Amino acid sequence: MNIKKITQIFCFSAVLSSCQLAGSIDDIKPHYKLETDNVIRDMESAENALRGIYESWRQWGVSTPRPLMSILTGGLIRTGGIAGEAGFINNDLLPTNIALADIYRDYYRIINTANNFIALMEQGKAANMPENRVKECIAEAKIQRALAHFYLLRCFGYSFDVNSNYGIVLRSKPFEGLEVAKRNSVQESYQFILDDLAYGIQFAPETNKLHYYVSVQTAKALKAKVLLYMNNFSEAEKIAKEVLESSKQQGYILEANFGDIFLKGYRSSEILFSTYNFGSTENAQVSIERTTFSEYSRNVADLLVDNNANGNTSTGAGLDGRFGYMYSAATRGPLMNGKYPYGANAVAQRNAHILLRLGEVYLIHAEAAARNKNYGAARESLQTIASRAGYKSDYASLISNERLVNVIFEHKWLELLSENSEDWFDYVRYYKLKDIAINSIKNTITQDRQLILPIPTTALAGNNLLEQNP
Repeated sequence: MNIKKITQIFCFSAVLSSCQLAGSIDDIKPHYKLETDNVIRDMESAENALRGIYESWRQWGVSTPRPLMSILTGGLIRTGGIAGEAGFINNDLLPTNIALADIYRDYYRIINTANNFIALMEQGKAANMPENRVKECIAEAKIQRALAHFYLLRCFGYSFDVNSNYGIVLRSKPFEGLEVAKRNSVQESYQFILDDLAYGIQFAPETNKLHYYVSVQTAKALKAKVLLYMNNFSEAEKIAKEVLESSKQQGYILEANFGDIFLKGYRSSEILFSTYNFGSTENAQVSIERTTFSEYSRNVADLLVDNNANGNTSTGAGLDGRFGYMYSAATRGPLMNGKYPYGANAVAQRNAHILLRLGEVYLIHAEAAARNKNYGAARESLQTIASRAGYKSDYASLISNERLVNVIFEHKWLELLSENSEDWFDYVRYYKLKDIAINSIKNTITQDRQLILPIPTTALAGNNLLEQNP
C-alpha cells in the first residue's frame, strides 16, 4: 500500500476553552487530511494524528445507531422517526438498510484511521519522539482498532460460535475501500482482537487522567469482555477481577451516584473510554429523544426491586433506581432519557458516547464468576452495582445459585440500557447459552438468522469475495 494514496480524513475539531478541561486536546488542529507520508513528521503532528482516531468515534454510524440497537432488542420503543429505523422495529433487517451501511462504513473508517497511523508510526515518521511514547501511541491505536473490530464482529459475525467461518474481514493495513478480501473465521477474528489488546496491555499508558483516552485499564477491561463473549469464563473472571482490584489506584473509581456518570460524561472517574464532547461541533449524534422504554424494560425495573408491579414511572417510586433516573419526570431531562442530560443544542458540555465503564466490568466479573460457579465472588460484584441502584445490602445474598446468572442479566440490562448496544449483544449471548428463550423479550424475534445483522449491500458491492450471512 502506497501511503501517499491514502485519503482518510482526520476531522479534528477545535475545542472551546473551559476551566473544566485539562490536557492538550484543546490544541486539536481542524480538518487534517492524511494524504502524504510527511503528515506525521514530529511529536506534535503524531499526537495530532492520534487524536484523529479518537475523533472518529463521533462519526454518525458509530453514535446514531445506539437507540436503533435497543429497539432491535425490545429494550426501547420508538416515539418518532429515526433514520434507518426500517427493520429494527420488526426485526426484519434488509442489506439495503441505510443505518447498517453507516455502521459498517464508519467502524471500518475507525480501523483504517488507526491503520494509517500505525503504519506511519512504525515507519519512524515521528522524529524526536521518545521510543516509549511511540509504543504508547501505537498501543492506543491498536486498542481502538480492537474495539472497532469487536463491535463489527458482534454485529455482523457469528461471535457466539468460535468454530464458525462467519467472522469479519480483518484489516491490519491501510486500505482504500477497493481491496477485495474474504471474511476471516470467528476464531481468527477473536485472535486478532486479543493480539491488539495484548500489545495495548504491554505498551499503553498505565492510566489516563483524561478518560476520553484509552489506557492499560481500558485494554484489560475490553479483554475481559472479549473473553466473556468467547465463553472463556475462567479467564474473563480473572482479568475482570484484576481490573477491579487495580482500578482505584489508576484513577478509575465507581461513581457513588448513578446519575453522575452521565452528568460528568467524559469527566467521570468511572469511564474507561468515552468520546470527548464539548461545544457546538463536538456532539455525538443520537436520536434518543425519539424513544422511550418498552414494557419489558419497565417490568424488569419494577419486578426486580420487590417482585411487585407497583412502580411509578412519573416519580420513579418502586422502580429500580437506574430506570427511575432515566425516565422519571424529575431526572429524564430535555431528551427524555437521563443518560443524555444535555440538550441537543447545548453550547458547552454535550452528551458523551460512553464506550466502556467500570460499572460494566463489575457485571462482566459477576457473570463470569457465576458461570464458573464462584457464586460468592459473583454476588459481591453484583451487590456493589445493586447497592448503588438502591438495593438492600443483603440483596445479592438472597438470590439462589440457579437464578443468579439471569438476575445479573437483568441488572446489566438496566445498568447499560440505551448506552452502547449491550442489551442486544447480551440478549444474543444469553439465548445462545440457553438461558433465555428466543422470543422472551420481543415477539418479532423468532429465528436464529435474526440475531446477526446482514452485511450491507454497499459492502458487498465493493468486495466480490465478501460472503453474506446465511
